[in-house]
Amino acid sequence: MNIIVTNQYKDLIISTNIEIMKELNGVFQVSAIANSFNSIFYKKLIIDATALERFPKEDVLRELSKTFDTEKLILFLPPNDPPPKKFLSFLVSLNIYNFTDNVKGLVELVNKSNTYDDVKQYVTSSEVTTRIENNDIDFTSENYASGSEQIVLGISNVTKAAGSTELAYLLKKNLIEIYKKKVVALEVDKKDFIYYADKNMYSISSSRLGEFFSAFADMDIIIVDLADSKKLDACTDMIYLVDPSLYRVNQLMMENRTAFISLKGKKVILNNSLLSDKDVEIFAKEAGISVYFNLPPLNDRIINSVINDLLSKLGLVEASRGEENKKGLFGLFGK
Repeated sequence: MNIIVTNQYKDLIISTNIEIMKELNGVFQVSAIANSFNSIFYKKLIIDATALERFPKEDVLRELSKTFDTEKLILFLPPNDPPPKKFLSFLVSLNIYNFTDNVKGLVELVNKSNTYDDVKQYVTSSEVTTRIENNDIDFTSENYASGSEQIVLGISNVTKAAGSTELAYLLKKNLIEIYKKKVVALEVDKKDFIYYADKNMYSISSSRLGEFFSAFADMDIIIVDLADSKKLDACTDMIYLVDPSLYRVNQLMMENRTAFISLKGKKVILNNSLLSDKDVEIFAKEAGISVYFNLPPLNDRIINSVINDLLSKLGLVEASRGEENKKGLFGLFGK
């Protein structure tokens, strides 16, 4: 059964005849919605965007993505005021893939959640900031791909030996060779990069971080291999690697049974994964998290196109023209 939170579009949502077990009507803070349904098991949580207090401010949307399982969340957008593609790209960056402004789309999302492939046509190379001025919605952006602001991407292993070193190398390789970015990779308090013998990869102690960032202030992107369960304040974005094999997951659970709880709302990548799309859905449900990207084993001697897909999703490069021109379930939104 499903839960709905409605406001201006209550009649439209109810007209779908979706099975409903509970309803809230009005305007609410995200925390109030969470408290109302805290102990209830539901299939999907459908939220009329106009029922969110201070929508579409960025902090509200971030709180929404961190509070609820985004696979179960459906955001119903105002049908008469479709947002620009930059806003939809921002939703995708928060792992909010289930959004629509029509009843047909709503019914389809209740039956089957979107995956990244269904919404990747909305991804732009922008980090979107949302603000409201004089009651008008205005979406502004800073272009990550333009090099106007340095990006520091942290990579942290959740399961042991999840592949942060190799992924740092592969990301750096594609960014430099394909996209001609100024990129360096950094590992902190370890010496694994030495095996790649790459002049753009550095190994330093944590005591020298300030010195390093000062020396490479002109880089477009710095990739930081933080190894196991660490985070660096200097990082503008973080991804968390999980080896989904039974061995590694059970090993993690034996050492820390609450490990996946801390990953809710974060960018979790299944690395060296041979899981099918269905397997990924099952894994995500069992772990209680959303999977940001499913990355198969890769050959580190060549350029891998799937790495380009990941870079695009992270907003580090522009999406290909082919992806931008694809029309999916929400093609009515346009670019």
